[in-house]
Amino acid sequence: MAEMLHVTERVSRIRSRISALLTRADEALCEDQDERARQYGWTVTKTGFGARRYRDPRFDALRAARLADAVRAEGTPVRLGARG
Repeated sequence: MAEMLHVTERVSRIRSRISALLTRADEALCEDQDERARQYGWTVTKTGFGARRYRDPRFDALRAARLADAVRAEGTPVRLGARG
């Protein structure tokens, strides 16, 4: 039983090291793009290894302005938090 626990701990340490290496590789792979996006004020969301979603939060303000224009034009109340 003690041997099995030793093997499990060893496998856990190996997985942890591999995970840390993958994280470092992912960060190194995307660091230039991530930094540029942050300089522009964009949000950066990691979506997978070497994959990111970059988003300019000004799109939210643009969407809110369009909804406000629609409310004024139609006179119909629209929730700003609603997707559409």
